Amino acid sequence: MPVENLGGESLWSVDARLWGKRDKLPGPYPVVCHLIDTAAIAGALWDAWAVGLNVLSVDVLGEHVGARMRNFVCFWAGLHDIGKVSPSFQALVGDCYQTLLAEASEYGEDDAVVGLRHNEVTQWVLVEIFKALGYPAADRARRDVGHQIAQLLGGHHGQFCRAMRRQELSDPRSRPGIGEGVWEEQCRAHADVLRELTGADEALRERLPVPAAVVVLGIVIVADWLASQESFIIARMPKSGWEASPGELRAHWEVAVADAPRVVRDAGLGRGLFEDRTFKELFGFDEPNPLQASVMKELPGLVDGPGLLLATAPPGEGKTEMALYAAGVLARACRANGLGFCLPTMATTDAMHRRVSLFAKRALLGDAALAKVHSMAWLSSDAAGDAAADASIGDVVITDAEASIEATQWLRAGRRGLMAPLSTFTIDQGLTGVLPVRYNVLRLMAMAGKVVVIDEAHSYDAWMHALLLRWLEWLGAFRAPVILLSATLTGDTARSLVEAYMRGAGHGVPRELRPCYPGWLFADAVSGTVRSPREVASERERSVRFEMVPVRRGKDVARPGHRLAVVKRLLEQVVDSDRGCVLVCCTTVAEAQHTYRHIADWFRELKENGGQPPELRLLHSRYRARDRSKIIDACERDFGKTGQRPRTVLVSTQIIEQSLDLDFDLLITDLASMALLLQRSGRCQRRRDKHSDLHQARRPDWIGAEPRVVVLEPVNEEGVFAVPKEWGEVYDESLLRRTSRLLHERGTDPVEVPGDVQSLVDAVYAEDFAAVATLSDAAAREIVLADGERLAREAVQRQTASLVRIYSPHDGQLHDLHKLSESWPGVDSAWLTTRLGADSERLVCVYEQEPGVWTLDESGQVAVPGWKGRSRVTRDQARLIAEYVIPAPGRYFGEDAELLELPPAWAKNAVLRDWKLLPMRRAGERWYGRMRPGPVRYEAEPGLELVATPYALD
Repeated sequence: MPVENLGGESLWSVDARLWGKRDKLPGPYPVVCHLIDTAAIAGALWDAWAVGLNVLSVDVLGEHVGARMRNFVCFWAGLHDIGKVSPSFQALVGDCYQTLLAEASEYGEDDAVVGLRHNEVTQWVLVEIFKALGYPAADRARRDVGHQIAQLLGGHHGQFCRAMRRQELSDPRSRPGIGEGVWEEQCRAHADVLRELTGADEALRERLPVPAAVVVLGIVIVADWLASQESFIIARMPKSGWEASPGELRAHWEVAVADAPRVVRDAGLGRGLFEDRTFKELFGFDEPNPLQASVMKELPGLVDGPGLLLATAPPGEGKTEMALYAAGVLARACRANGLGFCLPTMATTDAMHRRVSLFAKRALLGDAALAKVHSMAWLSSDAAGDAAADASIGDVVITDAEASIEATQWLRAGRRGLMAPLSTFTIDQGLTGVLPVRYNVLRLMAMAGKVVVIDEAHSYDAWMHALLLRWLEWLGAFRAPVILLSATLTGDTARSLVEAYMRGAGHGVPRELRPCYPGWLFADAVSGTVRSPREVASERERSVRFEMVPVRRGKDVARPGHRLAVVKRLLEQVVDSDRGCVLVCCTTVAEAQHTYRHIADWFRELKENGGQPPELRLLHSRYRARDRSKIIDACERDFGKTGQRPRTVLVSTQIIEQSLDLDFDLLITDLASMALLLQRSGRCQRRRDKHSDLHQARRPDWIGAEPRVVVLEPVNEEGVFAVPKEWGEVYDESLLRRTSRLLHERGTDPVEVPGDVQSLVDAVYAEDFAAVATLSDAAAREIVLADGERLAREAVQRQTASLVRIYSPHDGQLHDLHKLSESWPGVDSAWLTTRLGADSERLVCVYEQEPGVWTLDESGQVAVPGWKGRSRVTRDQARLIAEYVIPAPGRYFGEDAELLELPPAWAKNAVLRDWKLLPMRRAGERWYGRMRPGPVRYEAEPGLELVATPYALD
């Protein structure tokens, strides 16, 4: 292999005794082999992804776009682990190191430094290697081209190392543990091999733009992990006597290059390409509604590359179909790699996943993996879910102990789905990319080449909105096309979202920008032009009557005006009728359970007296995963588009209001903010139009001439508005008070949908809240006080988010990539979250059938997998356990909670290790456990609930 080395002489001999991988292998795997493997796979990833990564084709990269940039990326990817050519790393496996020292005394014995990580060494040694290659150097890191790439590659374990100081740049080998002499020679020799094989025979002349650097590092990380898979390495283990000669290295490279496309393909990575199909071919119906028709007609003529499409319309207006059609238009115009559909919750993600799957089958040109991504997505039975479940088996990616589980999770478990060509995922998965947490750059890179659809953009508080703005900035900087959907979005909020994206793309927006409702607009990231909003007619214009009913709480539920007495009176219509379905929406899980039990007692009494009460159902978040899934599936089957809408009362929490396409005859709901009430109203007679003859035929006579939403307004004993203490901070008191006043002012006047929606949503947030002027001094004072608390709280959230979230992609501070991994001094780790104040854990109840015998079920039929022994939990066992997991409030845990220590097999598992085990013991006919607030039990109908009944356990 004829090549000059970095010093201009003949190639240094590469030492095959320097190991790169060892754990779980039949012998040491030479570091040079792993570097070559990674470089080859990076090339395959480039071939799969680069076309759709618009950020890599902007002018700032100039001549390096295309084949030359591909060579650079392969070369850099190969260099990522060059820090393993150091005494500090080689000494980690004593027998290998001692053999090396015994056979080659020139390596020295006292150079290893315990705790010096090889990724840090990579950064330090590459500075001098890149300088020797001609990368423009400087006395400060911010101007040193080679230092940027060195620091980038030092971040391949998900966090960047600090920037090097002036003295360190001039003499990197002065750091103890890196090694001098033969260590330096071997580093140069390994770099020479990679430079020759990858064809990267020139120097990078200027620093990469930070968004491009993030994308390059994402490719490097994924290539490293794919090349670190146990099965991949074992198939390539050199035979005895392999000496890393030029011919042997070339042969290893050629095999790796040949195999790399298959490795990428087997991982489910690659591109998802969309064909240009008609609306009927995509969705099965001929006549798109006005919103869909407007986008179909006008959007293709506006799109000449990436941009942002913002669409606002009431629930039921077909925004999902419009977004999927528009995604195809944008994907073709931008040559995007696929689609990422983002939703606010796990439940909405599960529901949307089925719709995206059907769309993909009709729209894709060829095959592409579709993955569902949230903390419980690996329960899915689709192909992506099966692959994800493999991660639960254990570590199949051989890397450092700390990084191996992370690598396995990304490649085989939930988060890996972000990199699949098609994915549905929760908003948390996306927003975590703009927090300074490990592998945040990989989350950012995963969306860089896709069309990103963000649904329910109105659903977030000030904290999440601030994170969303920063995420949109990065998406704009990546030149990723984005589609934003909302049913109820204030004008100011809409403008802020468009402005953030365009700022990231390097443009501003007009100050007078305001969306129309219903309608859409397109902001062009290429030209910087924000097209005039397109207003569209609503096919489902309707009047909704909001009826405010004051309700009290207390122990005397039979008292007139008590909340449960009012609910009972309102349900008499469906009880006395032979048809009808009613939704009762509660604020908290505990309130939903209490309401359900009260109605169940009433229905039981009716049945005992010869009556035929409606069916009663309950839906909330605190169920076993398997039970909750069955309930949601049954609701979608019975109350969805083709459902028969049986005579039923469904008691639910606000889980019902987003992305679940359900239709009820009457909605009874606790008070919520105006935007949420309008959103919920979309579940009341959702299909009351010319397209729903089936539904109209099954509607009861008692529903009246227009959809009716009964709002239960909380009042105290004096009949004055008062937020129940049981609600805690679920809703903002200021918005509740403002919503109450606006609805009272309307009186019996119905709300016109969509005509009144935008004005009502804007009015709730208006600085000069007009309703205050019509109130008594005391009532006005309460609203002003609540407003002050809300505004102060939002200001604190925005300010804190500005300290926590990562820098804007164009911020000059990012000359030091460490800033992407570093939190501000004094920032509490609890703030590194997408949901401020979120307090939830995963709980598994296990039932003691007899001493030492535990099962997942009450009847004793399902033994707890992995309870004894130290063997791995298999994929099927992990999935079985996950079917029994229950989301539980973090406040339920603490010293007073009686929890079991996790079995070793669980503690070593990438998914199960953070879950909690609650022992359940029999007391009479029921099973109980103890948590911090007191006794709890789990039953199929109420789910997990706190109980007041005392019990004794042996």
